[in-house]
Amino acid sequence: MRLLLLTAAVLLYCIQGSLAAKQQRTCTSQDDCDEGGDFCFEGKCRKSRCTVSSQCEEDEICKYHNVNGKKKTACVPYDETNQNIMSKIKASDRFCSGGGRAVFNFDLKLTTCDHKQGCPEGAVCNPMYGVCCTKLKTCPLPSKTQMNSKTGRPIMCQLKGGMKLQCPRGGYCELQTGFCCTSVTEEEKRKVKENKVREKVVPDEEEEGEERGGSIGEIIEKEKAKGREVNRPWRGSSCQPAIGCSGSAACICTSKQSCRCECAAEFGYTVASDGKTCQRIRRRLKERCKSDMECSAAFSECATGGCRCKRGFQRDGDGGCKPINYQCVNRQPPLVQDNAVVTCNLRMAGKYRVSRDTDSSFEEYYHDVNATMADGNERDDCPEGHYCVPVFDNAIKKGYYQGFCCPSPTEVVPVCPVGMAHDSSAYPDFGCKECPGDHYCHRDAIATDKEICCPKPCPSLEDIYLDGQCLTVAYYGDSCTVSAQCTYHKESMKEDEFTTLTQMECVQNICQCPAGYTFSEGHCIRVMCTVGLRGEPMVDRFNNLLRCDRSGDCAQGHMCDPNTKVCCKGINRCPKDYVETGQLCNEDNCMGSTEICHRTSKGKAKICCKLEDSTEYSRVEEKGVEEEEIMEEEAEAMGETRRR
Repeated sequence: MRLLLLTAAVLLYCIQGSLAAKQQRTCTSQDDCDEGGDFCFEGKCRKSRCTVSSQCEEDEICKYHNVNGKKKTACVPYDETNQNIMSKIKASDRFCSGGGRAVFNFDLKLTTCDHKQGCPEGAVCNPMYGVCCTKLKTCPLPSKTQMNSKTGRPIMCQLKGGMKLQCPRGGYCELQTGFCCTSVTEEEKRKVKENKVREKVVPDEEEEGEERGGSIGEIIEKEKAKGREVNRPWRGSSCQPAIGCSGSAACICTSKQSCRCECAAEFGYTVASDGKTCQRIRRRLKERCKSDMECSAAFSECATGGCRCKRGFQRDGDGGCKPINYQCVNRQPPLVQDNAVVTCNLRMAGKYRVSRDTDSSFEEYYHDVNATMADGNERDDCPEGHYCVPVFDNAIKKGYYQGFCCPSPTEVVPVCPVGMAHDSSAYPDFGCKECPGDHYCHRDAIATDKEICCPKPCPSLEDIYLDGQCLTVAYYGDSCTVSAQCTYHKESMKEDEFTTLTQMECVQNICQCPAGYTFSEGHCIRVMCTVGLRGEPMVDRFNNLLRCDRSGDCAQGHMCDPNTKVCCKGINRCPKDYVETGQLCNEDNCMGSTEICHRTSKGKAKICCKLEDSTEYSRVEEKGVEEEEIMEEEAEAMGETRRR
């Protein structure tokens, strides 16, 4: 009995200690918090480092604060002045379905994401809005979410209602969520519905509604299963916003039930000569225009019926607009050498990348910010005592801004690097609360934390800035003028020992792959065979690589390369159900548990052979052999009958 009481006392002590450990420690000085790497603030030990508010306690937010004499992002309690911030955070939860919460960074702006920019650990990207959420619905039951084997995150197929990307084999793009989901059979759907009815989770009328309708992604999959391709409608036809239109047209709705494909004039589009597609209008300086999107010169706008240079810019004599002045903080002159302003390149920091989203739903939550010197002066190529002020994205050097060198400032009055600030961003408050879409929010982080609304070189999201002109982004097969326009729909693949990637080139005014490269899986790649006659693999009539899982998928006289999974020319010298790996062997030194060392029928060479996944292929082959044996037996029986 005494032993039981002692055990119970120890257990109670451990539980109390565990509960106490989960609570924030109280403190009277910094010495009480040094052990955990925290700092003492308002009588509690708090995290001295954070990136998003979800890493803090429920009554705290992540923001800049004085931590032991240093300015850094830390978890601090929010007071009455921060109530509007917390209400903003709660209001943003509508962007995350499934009970999740939107993730904010330490600037108290929504953490954005896309195919290139991921979310912090523990968060998932919502492709419908391009924001990070703590929890999110991805695929309707009984479908499962297709995951990236390298990152362990869900695969996105459609970002912000844009172009749909191809999902991996066995999956489809669920347009209601933007994720890749596994295809399911009608039998699997029926079983899920029966389980829901049995558990009384979904009402009968909802079940009937699902049978009649279903998601757009399911409708598309059903059409594909029937052998019919779902095509987007052309200009002038009725449309659905989730599916979109063909020929650069936009699905414009005058009411909930009335949507039609039209050319978006406000974005610089007009009807093409064929009458069913839309084309981008391009106007030079002094030419007549109807909107800013039509003007091709950088830093130009449509004013008084024609394309003119914006305030703070003048014509450069070469069809473009150049800044009248290059302005640094505190009205200091920029660095000049040989009577020319010294230009520079600034490497992008992930958390400060300029967001290209102009969705009005987010304007109250975050602005485009390009912070200079966020990680110190190790990111630019300006000389000592100067830093790089970014002006626009570098179209040639991906992942960098291009700007000019300014001296290290001493005052805290923000100015636009080039051009004039928008009227809504004036002294003394400045700010970007009413910054329009053809401007961006600039912040010179080395001098001041104040933001100012500055003009963009190109107002359209479909343009890049290059040599004083706004050029339209072009994809594979689109028309172009320079190679910098050519870009891929999705993020770059990773090279391996068998695959080489390269950038597209503008050849004869068309974006295409360089000589020796094939456009496959959304990229210009060069894949070399490692078996057979080596060299380049087989392609179809559209110049696409012929992918395979086993040699039975390839034409006669070809085999499936087990290293690259493409069809290669050559005769397989391995036994049945095995394929060559391209490696020689002695005795039994082949790699992998499914490989054997085989001596070829002709010659003394020994090669490594790998077992193929050819169960179905072998079954068909065995069936053919059985049929041949039956036919031979019948022929022998008929011969015996005739002899008698």
